[in-house]
Amino acid sequence: MAAGASLIGLLVSRAALSSPLLIPACLAFVAVFLVTGGGNVINDYFDVNIDRINKPTRPLPAGLITQSEARVYAGILLLLGTVIALFINPICLVIAALNSMLLIFYSWRLKRSALIGNLLVGYIAGSVFLFGGAAVYALYIPSVLFVSAMFAITSREIIKDIEDVDGDRRMGAKTLPIRFGSAFARKVAVLFMLIAVGVSPIPYIVSAFGFAYLGVVVVADVVLLAATALAWTSVTQSARYMKYGMALVLIAYVLGGIIP
Repeated sequence: MAAGASLIGLLVSRAALSSPLLIPACLAFVAVFLVTGGGNVINDYFDVNIDRINKPTRPLPAGLITQSEARVYAGILLLLGTVIALFINPICLVIAALNSMLLIFYSWRLKRSALIGNLLVGYIAGSVFLFGGAAVYALYIPSVLFVSAMFAITSREIIKDIEDVDGDRRMGAKTLPIRFGSAFARKVAVLFMLIAVGVSPIPYIVSAFGFAYLGVVVVADVVLLAATALAWTSVTQSARYMKYGMALVLIAYVLGGIIP
C-alpha cells in the first residue's frame, strides 16, 4: 500500500505522463516497498517480547527467524531501499535515508511515547506521497497530500492509543491518553483531523484538481469527521471508519491525478 501511494504521489504531480517516467516510477515503488518492509521487520524485532504474548504466530516469536537474522534482514531491506533511491535523485535519497533512520528510532524509543511517536507515524506514512512527487521533481501538490495524510493518520494513531490504553499502561507506555487522559487525547485527535480536512480542498482551490477530486474528497472528509466524532462513543468504530475515509481520500487523489 505504501509503495502504491508513492505512485499516487507521482501521478498527482502532473508531470507529463510518458515513457521516461516509467523508470523513476518503478524505482520509487521498489524503494518504498523495501524501506517499508525493513521498517516492519525492525518493528517486529523490538516488539518480540510483546508478540510472544499477543501474537505468538508471528515469525519471530514462532521461531521461524532468529532475532539476529531479523536484524540483518531489516538492515538489508532498509539499505537496498535507500540505495535504489540514490538512483532516482538526491531528494529521494534524503527522504529514504531519513525515513530508514526514523523507522529504527521509532521502534526503538518512540513507539509508546506521547504524541511524538504518533506524529512520526503520520510523517512517515504521508511522506510516501512526497517521495513519489520527488521522483519527478514535482513537490507542490504531493506536499499538500503529504500534510493532509500526515495529520489524518496522526489523528487515527491517537485514537488507536486510546483503544489500547489498558494494555499500554501495563507495558509502561507513556502514550498521550495515559499521560494526559483520554478526553484530552480525543480533543487532540479532533484538532489534527480538522487540519487534515482543512488542507484537503487546496488542490481544487488552486485549480490543480477538478470537480471529480472535490466531490470524492468532500465525501471522504465527512466520513473522517464523523469517524472522529465516534471517538467519544467507540474508539474501535472510530478507528475503523477513519480507515474507510482514508481509502476514499486515496480514490480522490487518483481521480485528481487523471481527471483534469
